[in-house]
Amino acid sequence: MGSSVEFNAILDHAFMRSPEGMAVLFSNNGNFNWIKVNPAFCNLLGFTEAEFLAGALFTESENREAHSKELSYRVVMDELQKSPAGSWKKEHCFLNKEGQPVCLSLMFSGLGAEEGQAPSYIIVYAEDITELKIAAQETVDHLDQQQQMEEQIRQSERNYRLMSENSLDLISRHAVKDSIFLYCSSASRTLLGYEPEEMVGTSAYNYLHPDDLVMMQGLMEQSRSSGVIPAVAYRYRHKNGTYVWFESSSRYTYDDEGNVMEIIAIGREITERKQFEFKLKESEQRYKSLFEYNPSAVYSMNLHGDYLTANANLEKLTGYSLDELIGMYFGPIVHEKDIEKTLYHFNLAAQGYPQSYDLTLIHKDGHFVEINTTNIPIIVDDQVVGVYGISRDITERIRYTEQIEKLSNEYTLILNAVSEGIFGLDMEEKVTFINPAGLQMLDYEHDEIMGHPYLDQIQQIALDGSHYRPQESPLMKAIKSGVSYQSNDAVLWRKDGSSFLAEYQVTPLFDKGEPKGVVVVFRDITDEKEIIRAKESAEKADQAKSEFLAIMSHEIRTPMNGIVGMTDLLAETELDEEQLGYTDIIKESSSSLLSILNEILDYSKIEAGKMMIVNEPVQLQAVLDSVIDLFTAKALEKNIQLSCSMAPGVPPLIMGDAGRLRQVLVNLVSNAIKFTDRGSISIYVEQKLSADQKKLTLKFNVRDTGIGIPLEKQHRLFQSFYQLHSSFNRKYGGTGLGLAICKKLVELMGGAIAVESSEGEGSNFYFTLQINPDSKAEIDVEDTVQTEERETTMEGATAVEGELDAGTNVILLPEATPHITPKSSPLRGDLSE
Repeated sequence: MGSSVEFNAILDHAFMRSPEGMAVLFSNNGNFNWIKVNPAFCNLLGFTEAEFLAGALFTESENREAHSKELSYRVVMDELQKSPAGSWKKEHCFLNKEGQPVCLSLMFSGLGAEEGQAPSYIIVYAEDITELKIAAQETVDHLDQQQQMEEQIRQSERNYRLMSENSLDLISRHAVKDSIFLYCSSASRTLLGYEPEEMVGTSAYNYLHPDDLVMMQGLMEQSRSSGVIPAVAYRYRHKNGTYVWFESSSRYTYDDEGNVMEIIAIGREITERKQFEFKLKESEQRYKSLFEYNPSAVYSMNLHGDYLTANANLEKLTGYSLDELIGMYFGPIVHEKDIEKTLYHFNLAAQGYPQSYDLTLIHKDGHFVEINTTNIPIIVDDQVVGVYGISRDITERIRYTEQIEKLSNEYTLILNAVSEGIFGLDMEEKVTFINPAGLQMLDYEHDEIMGHPYLDQIQQIALDGSHYRPQESPLMKAIKSGVSYQSNDAVLWRKDGSSFLAEYQVTPLFDKGEPKGVVVVFRDITDEKEIIRAKESAEKADQAKSEFLAIMSHEIRTPMNGIVGMTDLLAETELDEEQLGYTDIIKESSSSLLSILNEILDYSKIEAGKMMIVNEPVQLQAVLDSVIDLFTAKALEKNIQLSCSMAPGVPPLIMGDAGRLRQVLVNLVSNAIKFTDRGSISIYVEQKLSADQKKLTLKFNVRDTGIGIPLEKQHRLFQSFYQLHSSFNRKYGGTGLGLAICKKLVELMGGAIAVESSEGEGSNFYFTLQINPDSKAEIDVEDTVQTEERETTMEGATAVEGELDAGTNVILLPEATPHITPKSSPLRGDLSE
């Protein structure tokens, strides 16, 4: 009997001193009364034991609303009767005595009943899980404070197990060495998928994630010397192979002599919390990336307009450092003309309305910066707590817009000023714009034609008077096909029914490769017909003049060739020094006169349209060498360096007219030598980009270090009979036709010629030719050179035979033939016509 009383006293002592809330309910004819409540249970809800025994009931919080209802004991009884173990576990949220919510983990266990019958007693275990971590730590602290009761708790292991087995946390005991599980609560089933028996006897290290193992071993090693095991988060391997995040609080237990016995650990699953933390961190990183790497200036302000945060781009935009900006009010850096507008939009954003507007900032160095700003309210718990700002520099955009507006105004002025009619059509053939000249020629008002299909307003007929069908009009075909079209003999109708002769140009409009319509430029040419006929008559007269000059030049050149030839023969005879001087004067004067006649003849041929351009393989280097050879003696005489070269990539063999190419280069080099007294003259051939991929564009440069040409006189250089100054003609001679002939020859070959020059610094006369690479010609380069040399060798003789009269031939030919060499004849090239 004494042992029973002592055991009951121990149980009562353990019941009253238990850190978990425990209570006993008694069933009396369907009514339940509290018969025993421990202090921990009272503390959970704030009621005293007397209040419970007097009949105080639980009240629970539904959806955290103010009203409450009694806890249903019938539900508890039904669940206990259903349970084979005679127990029922439930988590619920209650209101304590002061009306504050408290979340509890409840375990109801029935006593004194057979299977299927209602129990007479219900033991209630309650645990506050509102602050589970704090509660777990308090449990460990309580164990530390109650070391003297450890023996009693061990003796009451059944009661302790009953409480631990119903805990939602993983409660375990470990050996100090290798952290071997000595005990594991049943929470291991739900948290890790293992039965407690599976874990007992194994090392906790076996379940750790490989990345956490070294960290945990190091932590435990440090704790042995300090005696304190800090709270730690780690990953445990679930039985299904996945890993679960845990956070545990652990401590050492000691015997009466202060020696470490084992480790008690309480672990809580925090996977959801870790996932939330990861998402939060990811969100923060995204925000940080958006904030720091945004090309715009991004910043936040409080409701007073003071900068709280800012990225580096706000520094660049304002010129102020981040240290200067943080805490600074935005007002001083806003231009005074925009301060009122900025405050208006900022205040609207502070009220929850996003804003976007343009304003002018004052940079720290004083210059103005045009920006576009977006203000976005920062809302926390439905309250606006600040304002985000996103600003970007639009100074260049505004300047660009102003330039576009300026150009638009200029284009409008141009359209209004030109005498040609100009109108635009969209893809539906409706008029999108028309200038005043077009309205006047067609005799329409602006509103009568704008937005209407052009065929309703503009008609076209053929020259024979027949009307085109709408879809067969050349104008309509050009619009539909999307290609340019030009007509010089169209007949258009005015609003009043009268017609006029017109020429027009149709140009398609494209936007990013998509056709958008056309622009039509037209003009009335009715009055020009008489002018055209007069022009044609003048051209015929001019052509007759050119033909006359060509014939006369030819007739004059025949006796001149006799004079030159006879002078050469005379120079070969025995003459004294004075006589040789006379023959040199005759020879130079004859050559000058012959050169003038050649220029007149070439110019006349070109004007008369009789200059023929051939297309044959041309050895570029041979042409350049022949020009250099022709002027080498003259260059040495003036002590001028004369050279030629070709850039890498220039094809050695091209298709073209070697004679005319050489003639242009000879004229340009001749002028360069004439106007250069010191320095150098060079011929340089290079390749340029060509719009037509099937052709090459070659640029021929003739550079000199001569007297140069004033800029204001360069545009007249290629006019016929033009010389820079009359004094130049007296000093250097010439007819003023050389550059005009060069220009016409280059244009006949499909090229263009120009000059770059600075007075006193020299000139660069250059021309470009589009040529076909000789990819198809199966001609050997060496054979081509030999052929050109043979032609050159016979050139002088042919010229002599063709240009002398019969009497002179009898004297000159027998004497001249032995002296003709490939490059010695002064008539070579000049007489080849």
